[in-house]
Amino acid sequence: MSEVHTDVAIIGGGPVGLSAACMLGHLGLSCILYEQNDTTSFHPRGHVVNTRTMEIFRSLGVAADVDAVSLPLERHAGIGFVTSLAGEEIGVIETRANPEWARIERLQSPVFKRSCPQDVLEPVLRTHAEACDCVETRFGHRITGIEQDETGVTLSWESASGATGRTRAKYLIAADGPRSFSRGRVGIGMQGRSIGQQIGVYFHADLWHLVETRPYLLYWIYNATTSGVLISLDGRRRWTYNFGYSENESREDFTADRCLAILRAVIGDPAVPIEIKNVMPWRMQARIADTMASGRVFIAGDAAHPLPPTGGQGMNTGVADVQNLIWKLNLVLRGAAPDSLLDTYDVERRPVAKFNVEQSARNAEAMVRKGLSGMLANESALLSNLEGPEGAANRAKLAEGIPEQRAHFDYPGQTFGYHYESALITPDGTALPEFSVAEYRPTARPGHRAPHLTLGDTPDTSLLDIFDIGHFTLLAGPDGQDWALAARSAADALDVPLNAFRIGTDVDTDVDAWGRLYGVSADGAVLIRPDGHVAWRSRSTGAARDLHDALARAVSRSDATVSA
Repeated sequence: MSEVHTDVAIIGGGPVGLSAACMLGHLGLSCILYEQNDTTSFHPRGHVVNTRTMEIFRSLGVAADVDAVSLPLERHAGIGFVTSLAGEEIGVIETRANPEWARIERLQSPVFKRSCPQDVLEPVLRTHAEACDCVETRFGHRITGIEQDETGVTLSWESASGATGRTRAKYLIAADGPRSFSRGRVGIGMQGRSIGQQIGVYFHADLWHLVETRPYLLYWIYNATTSGVLISLDGRRRWTYNFGYSENESREDFTADRCLAILRAVIGDPAVPIEIKNVMPWRMQARIADTMASGRVFIAGDAAHPLPPTGGQGMNTGVADVQNLIWKLNLVLRGAAPDSLLDTYDVERRPVAKFNVEQSARNAEAMVRKGLSGMLANESALLSNLEGPEGAANRAKLAEGIPEQRAHFDYPGQTFGYHYESALITPDGTALPEFSVAEYRPTARPGHRAPHLTLGDTPDTSLLDIFDIGHFTLLAGPDGQDWALAARSAADALDVPLNAFRIGTDVDTDVDAWGRLYGVSADGAVLIRPDGHVAWRSRSTGAARDLHDALARAVSRSDATVSA
C-alpha cells in the first residue's frame, strides 16, 4: 500500500474544506484534500456568503471570482412573504432596496454579503486551491481509517477505481459534514437536537414575468398547498424550494409528480414550464460538538456544528473556523509557536459556533411563533384561507409578525461583533461592549475583529487589505514610531512574521477617524492577529516590553524560546 506525506490533510471538499485548502495554499503549506464524491456539489444547497466570509475570500484573492458567479446585487432587494409568486404579497423586509441599509453596509466593510449557491461557489474555490503548487485535491476518494499518534495522523483511503493507499499528515482538518466519519472515528460526541425534516427541490423555470419588479433573494410561500422558502439562485431561471414535512410522512412520499404539484402552487401560474433537476431530503439540526479538537485532528463546519439554515450561518461559521485554525497551524509548522497554540482553536471557536447554532434555532422558532414557520411542517388552518379577498384578514395577521424577523435576515452584529477570549488575547481593561445581533458597533477592543476603514478617498479600498493570514500586523498612530520599532524588534526576537505600519505615514487613511474607531491616541498602537482579530491595544505610548509580551502571548509563548 502506497503512502504519501503532507503537512495537513483535509477531509471534505465542500466550501469549508476547499476554503481551508485555499488558505494553506496561500501560505505555501502542503496539503491533500480528500472528498468521497467525484466532483463538487450538484445541488445548490447553501447560498449565503456573509460579509465576513467575503472579507476572508478577498484576502485570498478569491472574492472577485465569487462576485462574478453570485446573484446580482440588484436582485437582492429584500425578503418577500407571498401566497405565491403570482399571488398576494403579505409583507416584505427591505435590504438593498433601502438606501440607508446599503449605506450602513458600505461603512462596515469593503465587500458585500453575497448569495452564491454552493454548486457555483465550490468550483471557484476548487480552482483557486488547485492553482497552488502545494495543494492536491483527490475527489472520488473515501477515507476508511484514521489513526493518530504523537507526531501525526495516518489516513487510509480508497478511490472510486478501487485503489487504496495511506497518507501521513502532521495534522488533519475534518470538514466532512454533519454525519462526519472523522468525528466519530476520533470519539467526539455531540449535543443538541433535530428540529425537523425537509425537502429541497432544485429546479429551472423562467419566472421573470413574476419577479422582475420584485427582485427578492427569498420568497417565503404561504398557501393551502405548501409553505416554505423559494430561493433565487440567479434572479430568473435557477431556483430551490425548501419545505418541511410531518413525522407521519416519509421522504419517499415526495415523488417527482408530487414535487411538481407543490412547485406549481409555489409559482401560482400553471402555464410556466418547470424542469426539476434534483430532489434532496435533509434534516434541520441544531447541534454542537463536545470539542472541536482531539489530538492532531480538528473538526470544522457542519462536522462540528450542524445548524439550521435560518440565518445563513452554516458555511460562514465553518470558514471562520478554518481561518482561526490555519494561521495557528502555520506558525506551529514553521516552528514559531508551540503545539499549545492549537489548543486555543476549540477555546475560541466553539463559543462562537454555539451562539450561531442557538441563534439560528431562535430564528426558526421566532418564525413559528408568528405563524411564519416556512421550512418547518405547518398544518395551521390559517394557511388554508390566505388567498383572495376572503383571506385578507389572515394575511394581515401574518404580516404583523414580519418586521420582528429582521434579525433572521439582517445581522451585522452577529457577522462582525463576536469576539475571542483566550490566553492569546491581552486585555486592556475596557468593558465588553453591548452585543446586538442586528446592530454592529465597531470596536478594536482586544479579541474583536479590527474595524474597516477606507484608504484615501477610494470607497472600495480598506485597511483590512493590509492584514494577511501569514502575518501579525502592528498599526501605530502617526506619533507611534517607537511602537513600530518595538514591534519589529519583538518579531525578530520571537521569529514571528509581522508587518508594522504607521497610520498617516505608511497607510493613507483619515488619521483622526482611525484614532476614534480604534480607540487610541496619536501615539497609541494596536496589534492585529493573522485572522484580523485584535490581540493587544495600547491607547497611548508605553513600554516596548508590553508589546513584546503581548506578541509572545499571542503565539502561546511566555518567552523568546521556541519549543522544538
